[in-house]
Amino acid sequence: MNRFEEKVVVVTGAGTGIGRAVAQRFAKEGAKVLILGRTENTLKETAEADEDISYVVADIEKDEDIEKVVSEVKEKYGRLDILVNNAGWAPVTSFSDVRMDEYDKVFGINVRALVNITLHMLPMLKESKGNVINMSSVICKNHLLNMSMYAGTKAAVEIFTQIWAKELAPEGVRVNAIGVGSIETPIYGKTELSDSGIKEHIEKITKAIPQGHFGKPEDIAAVAAFLASDEAGFITGSIYGIDGGFGA
Repeated sequence: MNRFEEKVVVVTGAGTGIGRAVAQRFAKEGAKVLILGRTENTLKETAEADEDISYVVADIEKDEDIEKVVSEVKEKYGRLDILVNNAGWAPVTSFSDVRMDEYDKVFGINVRALVNITLHMLPMLKESKGNVINMSSVICKNHLLNMSMYAGTKAAVEIFTQIWAKELAPEGVRVNAIGVGSIETPIYGKTELSDSGIKEHIEKITKAIPQGHFGKPEDIAAVAAFLASDEAGFITGSIYGIDGGFGA
């Protein structure tokens, strides 16, 4: 299928996991894809899968890096059709142990950076009558202990998605979110949990998933491709839960 031939896609946090799968899926379906992240070697690994994927090393918490990405999109492609806001961080900390630097970091990555890059890309998206896909989390429906900071950021993302969808619909821009469930990615290795703590956390979550197992990044990529396609042309302001029944 070449549903996205001549389309340009930007995916944040695409060095590994969900972002990598999303980028590779869009490229497989004909899109030109620009991926962002802070680690060049993982971005290279993602890009090596398809000649239509290129990358920019960028920290979307930094305004100057976002401006660099916007310039790259304009110079390299001259347009933007789809923005996938995937970059995120998920600390696992009880509220009693939360530090304000941790709060600033998770809201900086998951909320401020998402808003900032979307605002910067919006003129091009309006011109193409494009799509924004935000990665949220099933945790907004089924709350987990020790993840209040992460859940708070994703609740904000879901509200943004719904209001932006209403505001931008008259200009032809669709905005949707994916409520990501438990997916096999390196995200837990980025927490401050010990190896045994990670194992215990994963086992606890797995028991609560009706289907009894974690999903794959490709499960998310498939839905992202659908939401950005013409087949989903009458869908905006929606939040699709991909979670094995965890949020039911």
